[in-house]
Amino acid sequence: MYELDEHTLSRHARYLFTPLPLIQRGLAFYQAGHTVLGHLVGFTCERVHTIPRDGVTGWTGATTWARSFGTYLNIAVVCGAASQAADLHQLAEDGRLTETARLSTADHDKQMALSTLTAEGVQVTETGPAPDGSLAWNHVMATAQQLVEREWDRITAVAQALLATPDFTLTSTQAAQIAGIATA
Repeated sequence: MYELDEHTLSRHARYLFTPLPLIQRGLAFYQAGHTVLGHLVGFTCERVHTIPRDGVTGWTGATTWARSFGTYLNIAVVCGAASQAADLHQLAEDGRLTETARLSTADHDKQMALSTLTAEGVQVTETGPAPDGSLAWNHVMATAQQLVEREWDRITAVAQALLATPDFTLTSTQAAQIAGIATA
C-alpha cells in the first residue's frame, strides 16, 4: 500500500488497493485540471509539483498560485471544482468510474475556495438556487465539468507531461506551453 498525504483522506479508501501508476495518473489529471482552467481564466500558476512531508514524497501533488483573482465563479471553479471534475472525467475515460469514485470529493479544494470566497464576502450555497450575489456549489461543479470537457485535450497534454517528468513537476511556463495557452 502507498501512503498518501493527509489532505487526501476523503480519497484514501479509493486508493487503498490501487497500484501506484494509477494513483499518479489520477493525480496528474487532478492537478492538470487546476492548472489548465486556471491559465485560461487568467490565474498565474507558479508550478505543479509533489509535496514532500517528513522525508516522504506524497503523491498528492499540489498546484501553487500567485495571488490573482478573477470572477468569484472563476475562483470557485479553478480552486475548488476543476480538479475533481478533471479527476472524474479521467476515470470515466479510462472506464474506471465507479459509484464510489463518483461520490469522491476534493473537500480540501472546496474548503479553500469557500474560505477565499467567504473572506471576500461571497456566500456559497450547497445547492441552488443562490441568492443574488451568491454562488450555488452545484452550479460551480456544473461549470467546471463543462470547462473540463471543452478543454480535455489540453488537460490531457499537461497530465501526460507531468507523468513524463522524473519529479512530477512543471513550471507555469511549461504547463502553459504544453497546453497551447498564451501567457502574458
